[in-house]
Amino acid sequence: MKRLTCALAAVLLCMSAASAYNPPVGGESIYELSSPRQLSTAASTAGGGIYYVSPESIIVNPALTATEQRIDLNLAYTALISTNPLNSSSYGNSFQGAILIPFKWAVFTGYMNGTMVPFAEMNLGNSFNFKFGLAKEVTEQINIGINLNTGVFWGYNTDWDLSANLGFVYSFGDLGFVKDFRFAGSVLNLGKNFTNTTVTGVRPDKEAGQFPTICTIKAGAAGLLYANDIIKLGFNADLSFPLCMNAILDAGLEFSVKDSLYLSVSEKLNLVEMINKDYSFFPKIGLSFRFTFDVKNNEYLAKNGWSQSEMSASTAYTQLYNSIHAVSAGVDLNLGLKDETPPEIHIWIGEEDDTEGAE
Repeated sequence: MKRLTCALAAVLLCMSAASAYNPPVGGESIYELSSPRQLSTAASTAGGGIYYVSPESIIVNPALTATEQRIDLNLAYTALISTNPLNSSSYGNSFQGAILIPFKWAVFTGYMNGTMVPFAEMNLGNSFNFKFGLAKEVTEQINIGINLNTGVFWGYNTDWDLSANLGFVYSFGDLGFVKDFRFAGSVLNLGKNFTNTTVTGVRPDKEAGQFPTICTIKAGAAGLLYANDIIKLGFNADLSFPLCMNAILDAGLEFSVKDSLYLSVSEKLNLVEMINKDYSFFPKIGLSFRFTFDVKNNEYLAKNGWSQSEMSASTAYTQLYNSIHAVSAGVDLNLGLKDETPPEIHIWIGEEDDTEGAE
């Protein structure tokens, strides 16, 4: 009898939580709006089809940065333009700045995001959000990470949040015909999120609920479908379950030429938003160009090994919810070049040395 009572109570609690689930449109992906890479590579928890990690990667999985060897600086901006004539303003925006610093004991990442979206069909309000992450390479196959998140909200009441993210990445290597196959998972927004707001929820007939949703579980996989010295083709797919009250699919393909030019196409399918809103199935399209450059006659940069560095410039476009267009651009600067040459180990045998000396 006690077990039955507990089971009924659990069911009623889940039903109550499900009925209260009403984030604003776009609330589950508020941090992804400011970045062309997050938009165009489907916010992959496993690092994208063609593996690439930057400070912003901790948005979806704090473990992704664990193997980074260089200081990384990131800036990005997204313009959001609404064609809905009922809006008092047709312009919103989202921007970010981030830094990654590797230490011997862990990799530290700091991230800042600002989002100002006043549209009736996507009412995210105004917020500044901060994330501070630590990631660690446990073995050659397993990485783990943790974030501390905080932020402030204003314009539609005022509020604050304080939460944590946990994540891991497991690298399988080659799995059948798929090369560099990776599986990853994360649990996001563990704590207090934005709740004291008057924004419009995805179901306008009900009071808006918290966003992003507490205990959002993400799991994903990525790998290379084809690779040679010139071209690569990769895929990634993720499933998200915000407190098990919604299901979100992120999937994408990425193509590269000479590890310099990248073309990404992805799609996001949010079940609750598809049911309740005029959802746009227009794909997210991204283009990136990565190059190295030399900074000569600078003793400080040369002293730190930064006279040669690497930069990625990215842009992306998508149409959101039929009436909102997102145009995004960003740069990612890696100070120095990757050390891909393993150390040479020479072994001298004492007896042979003695013999040669005697001769």
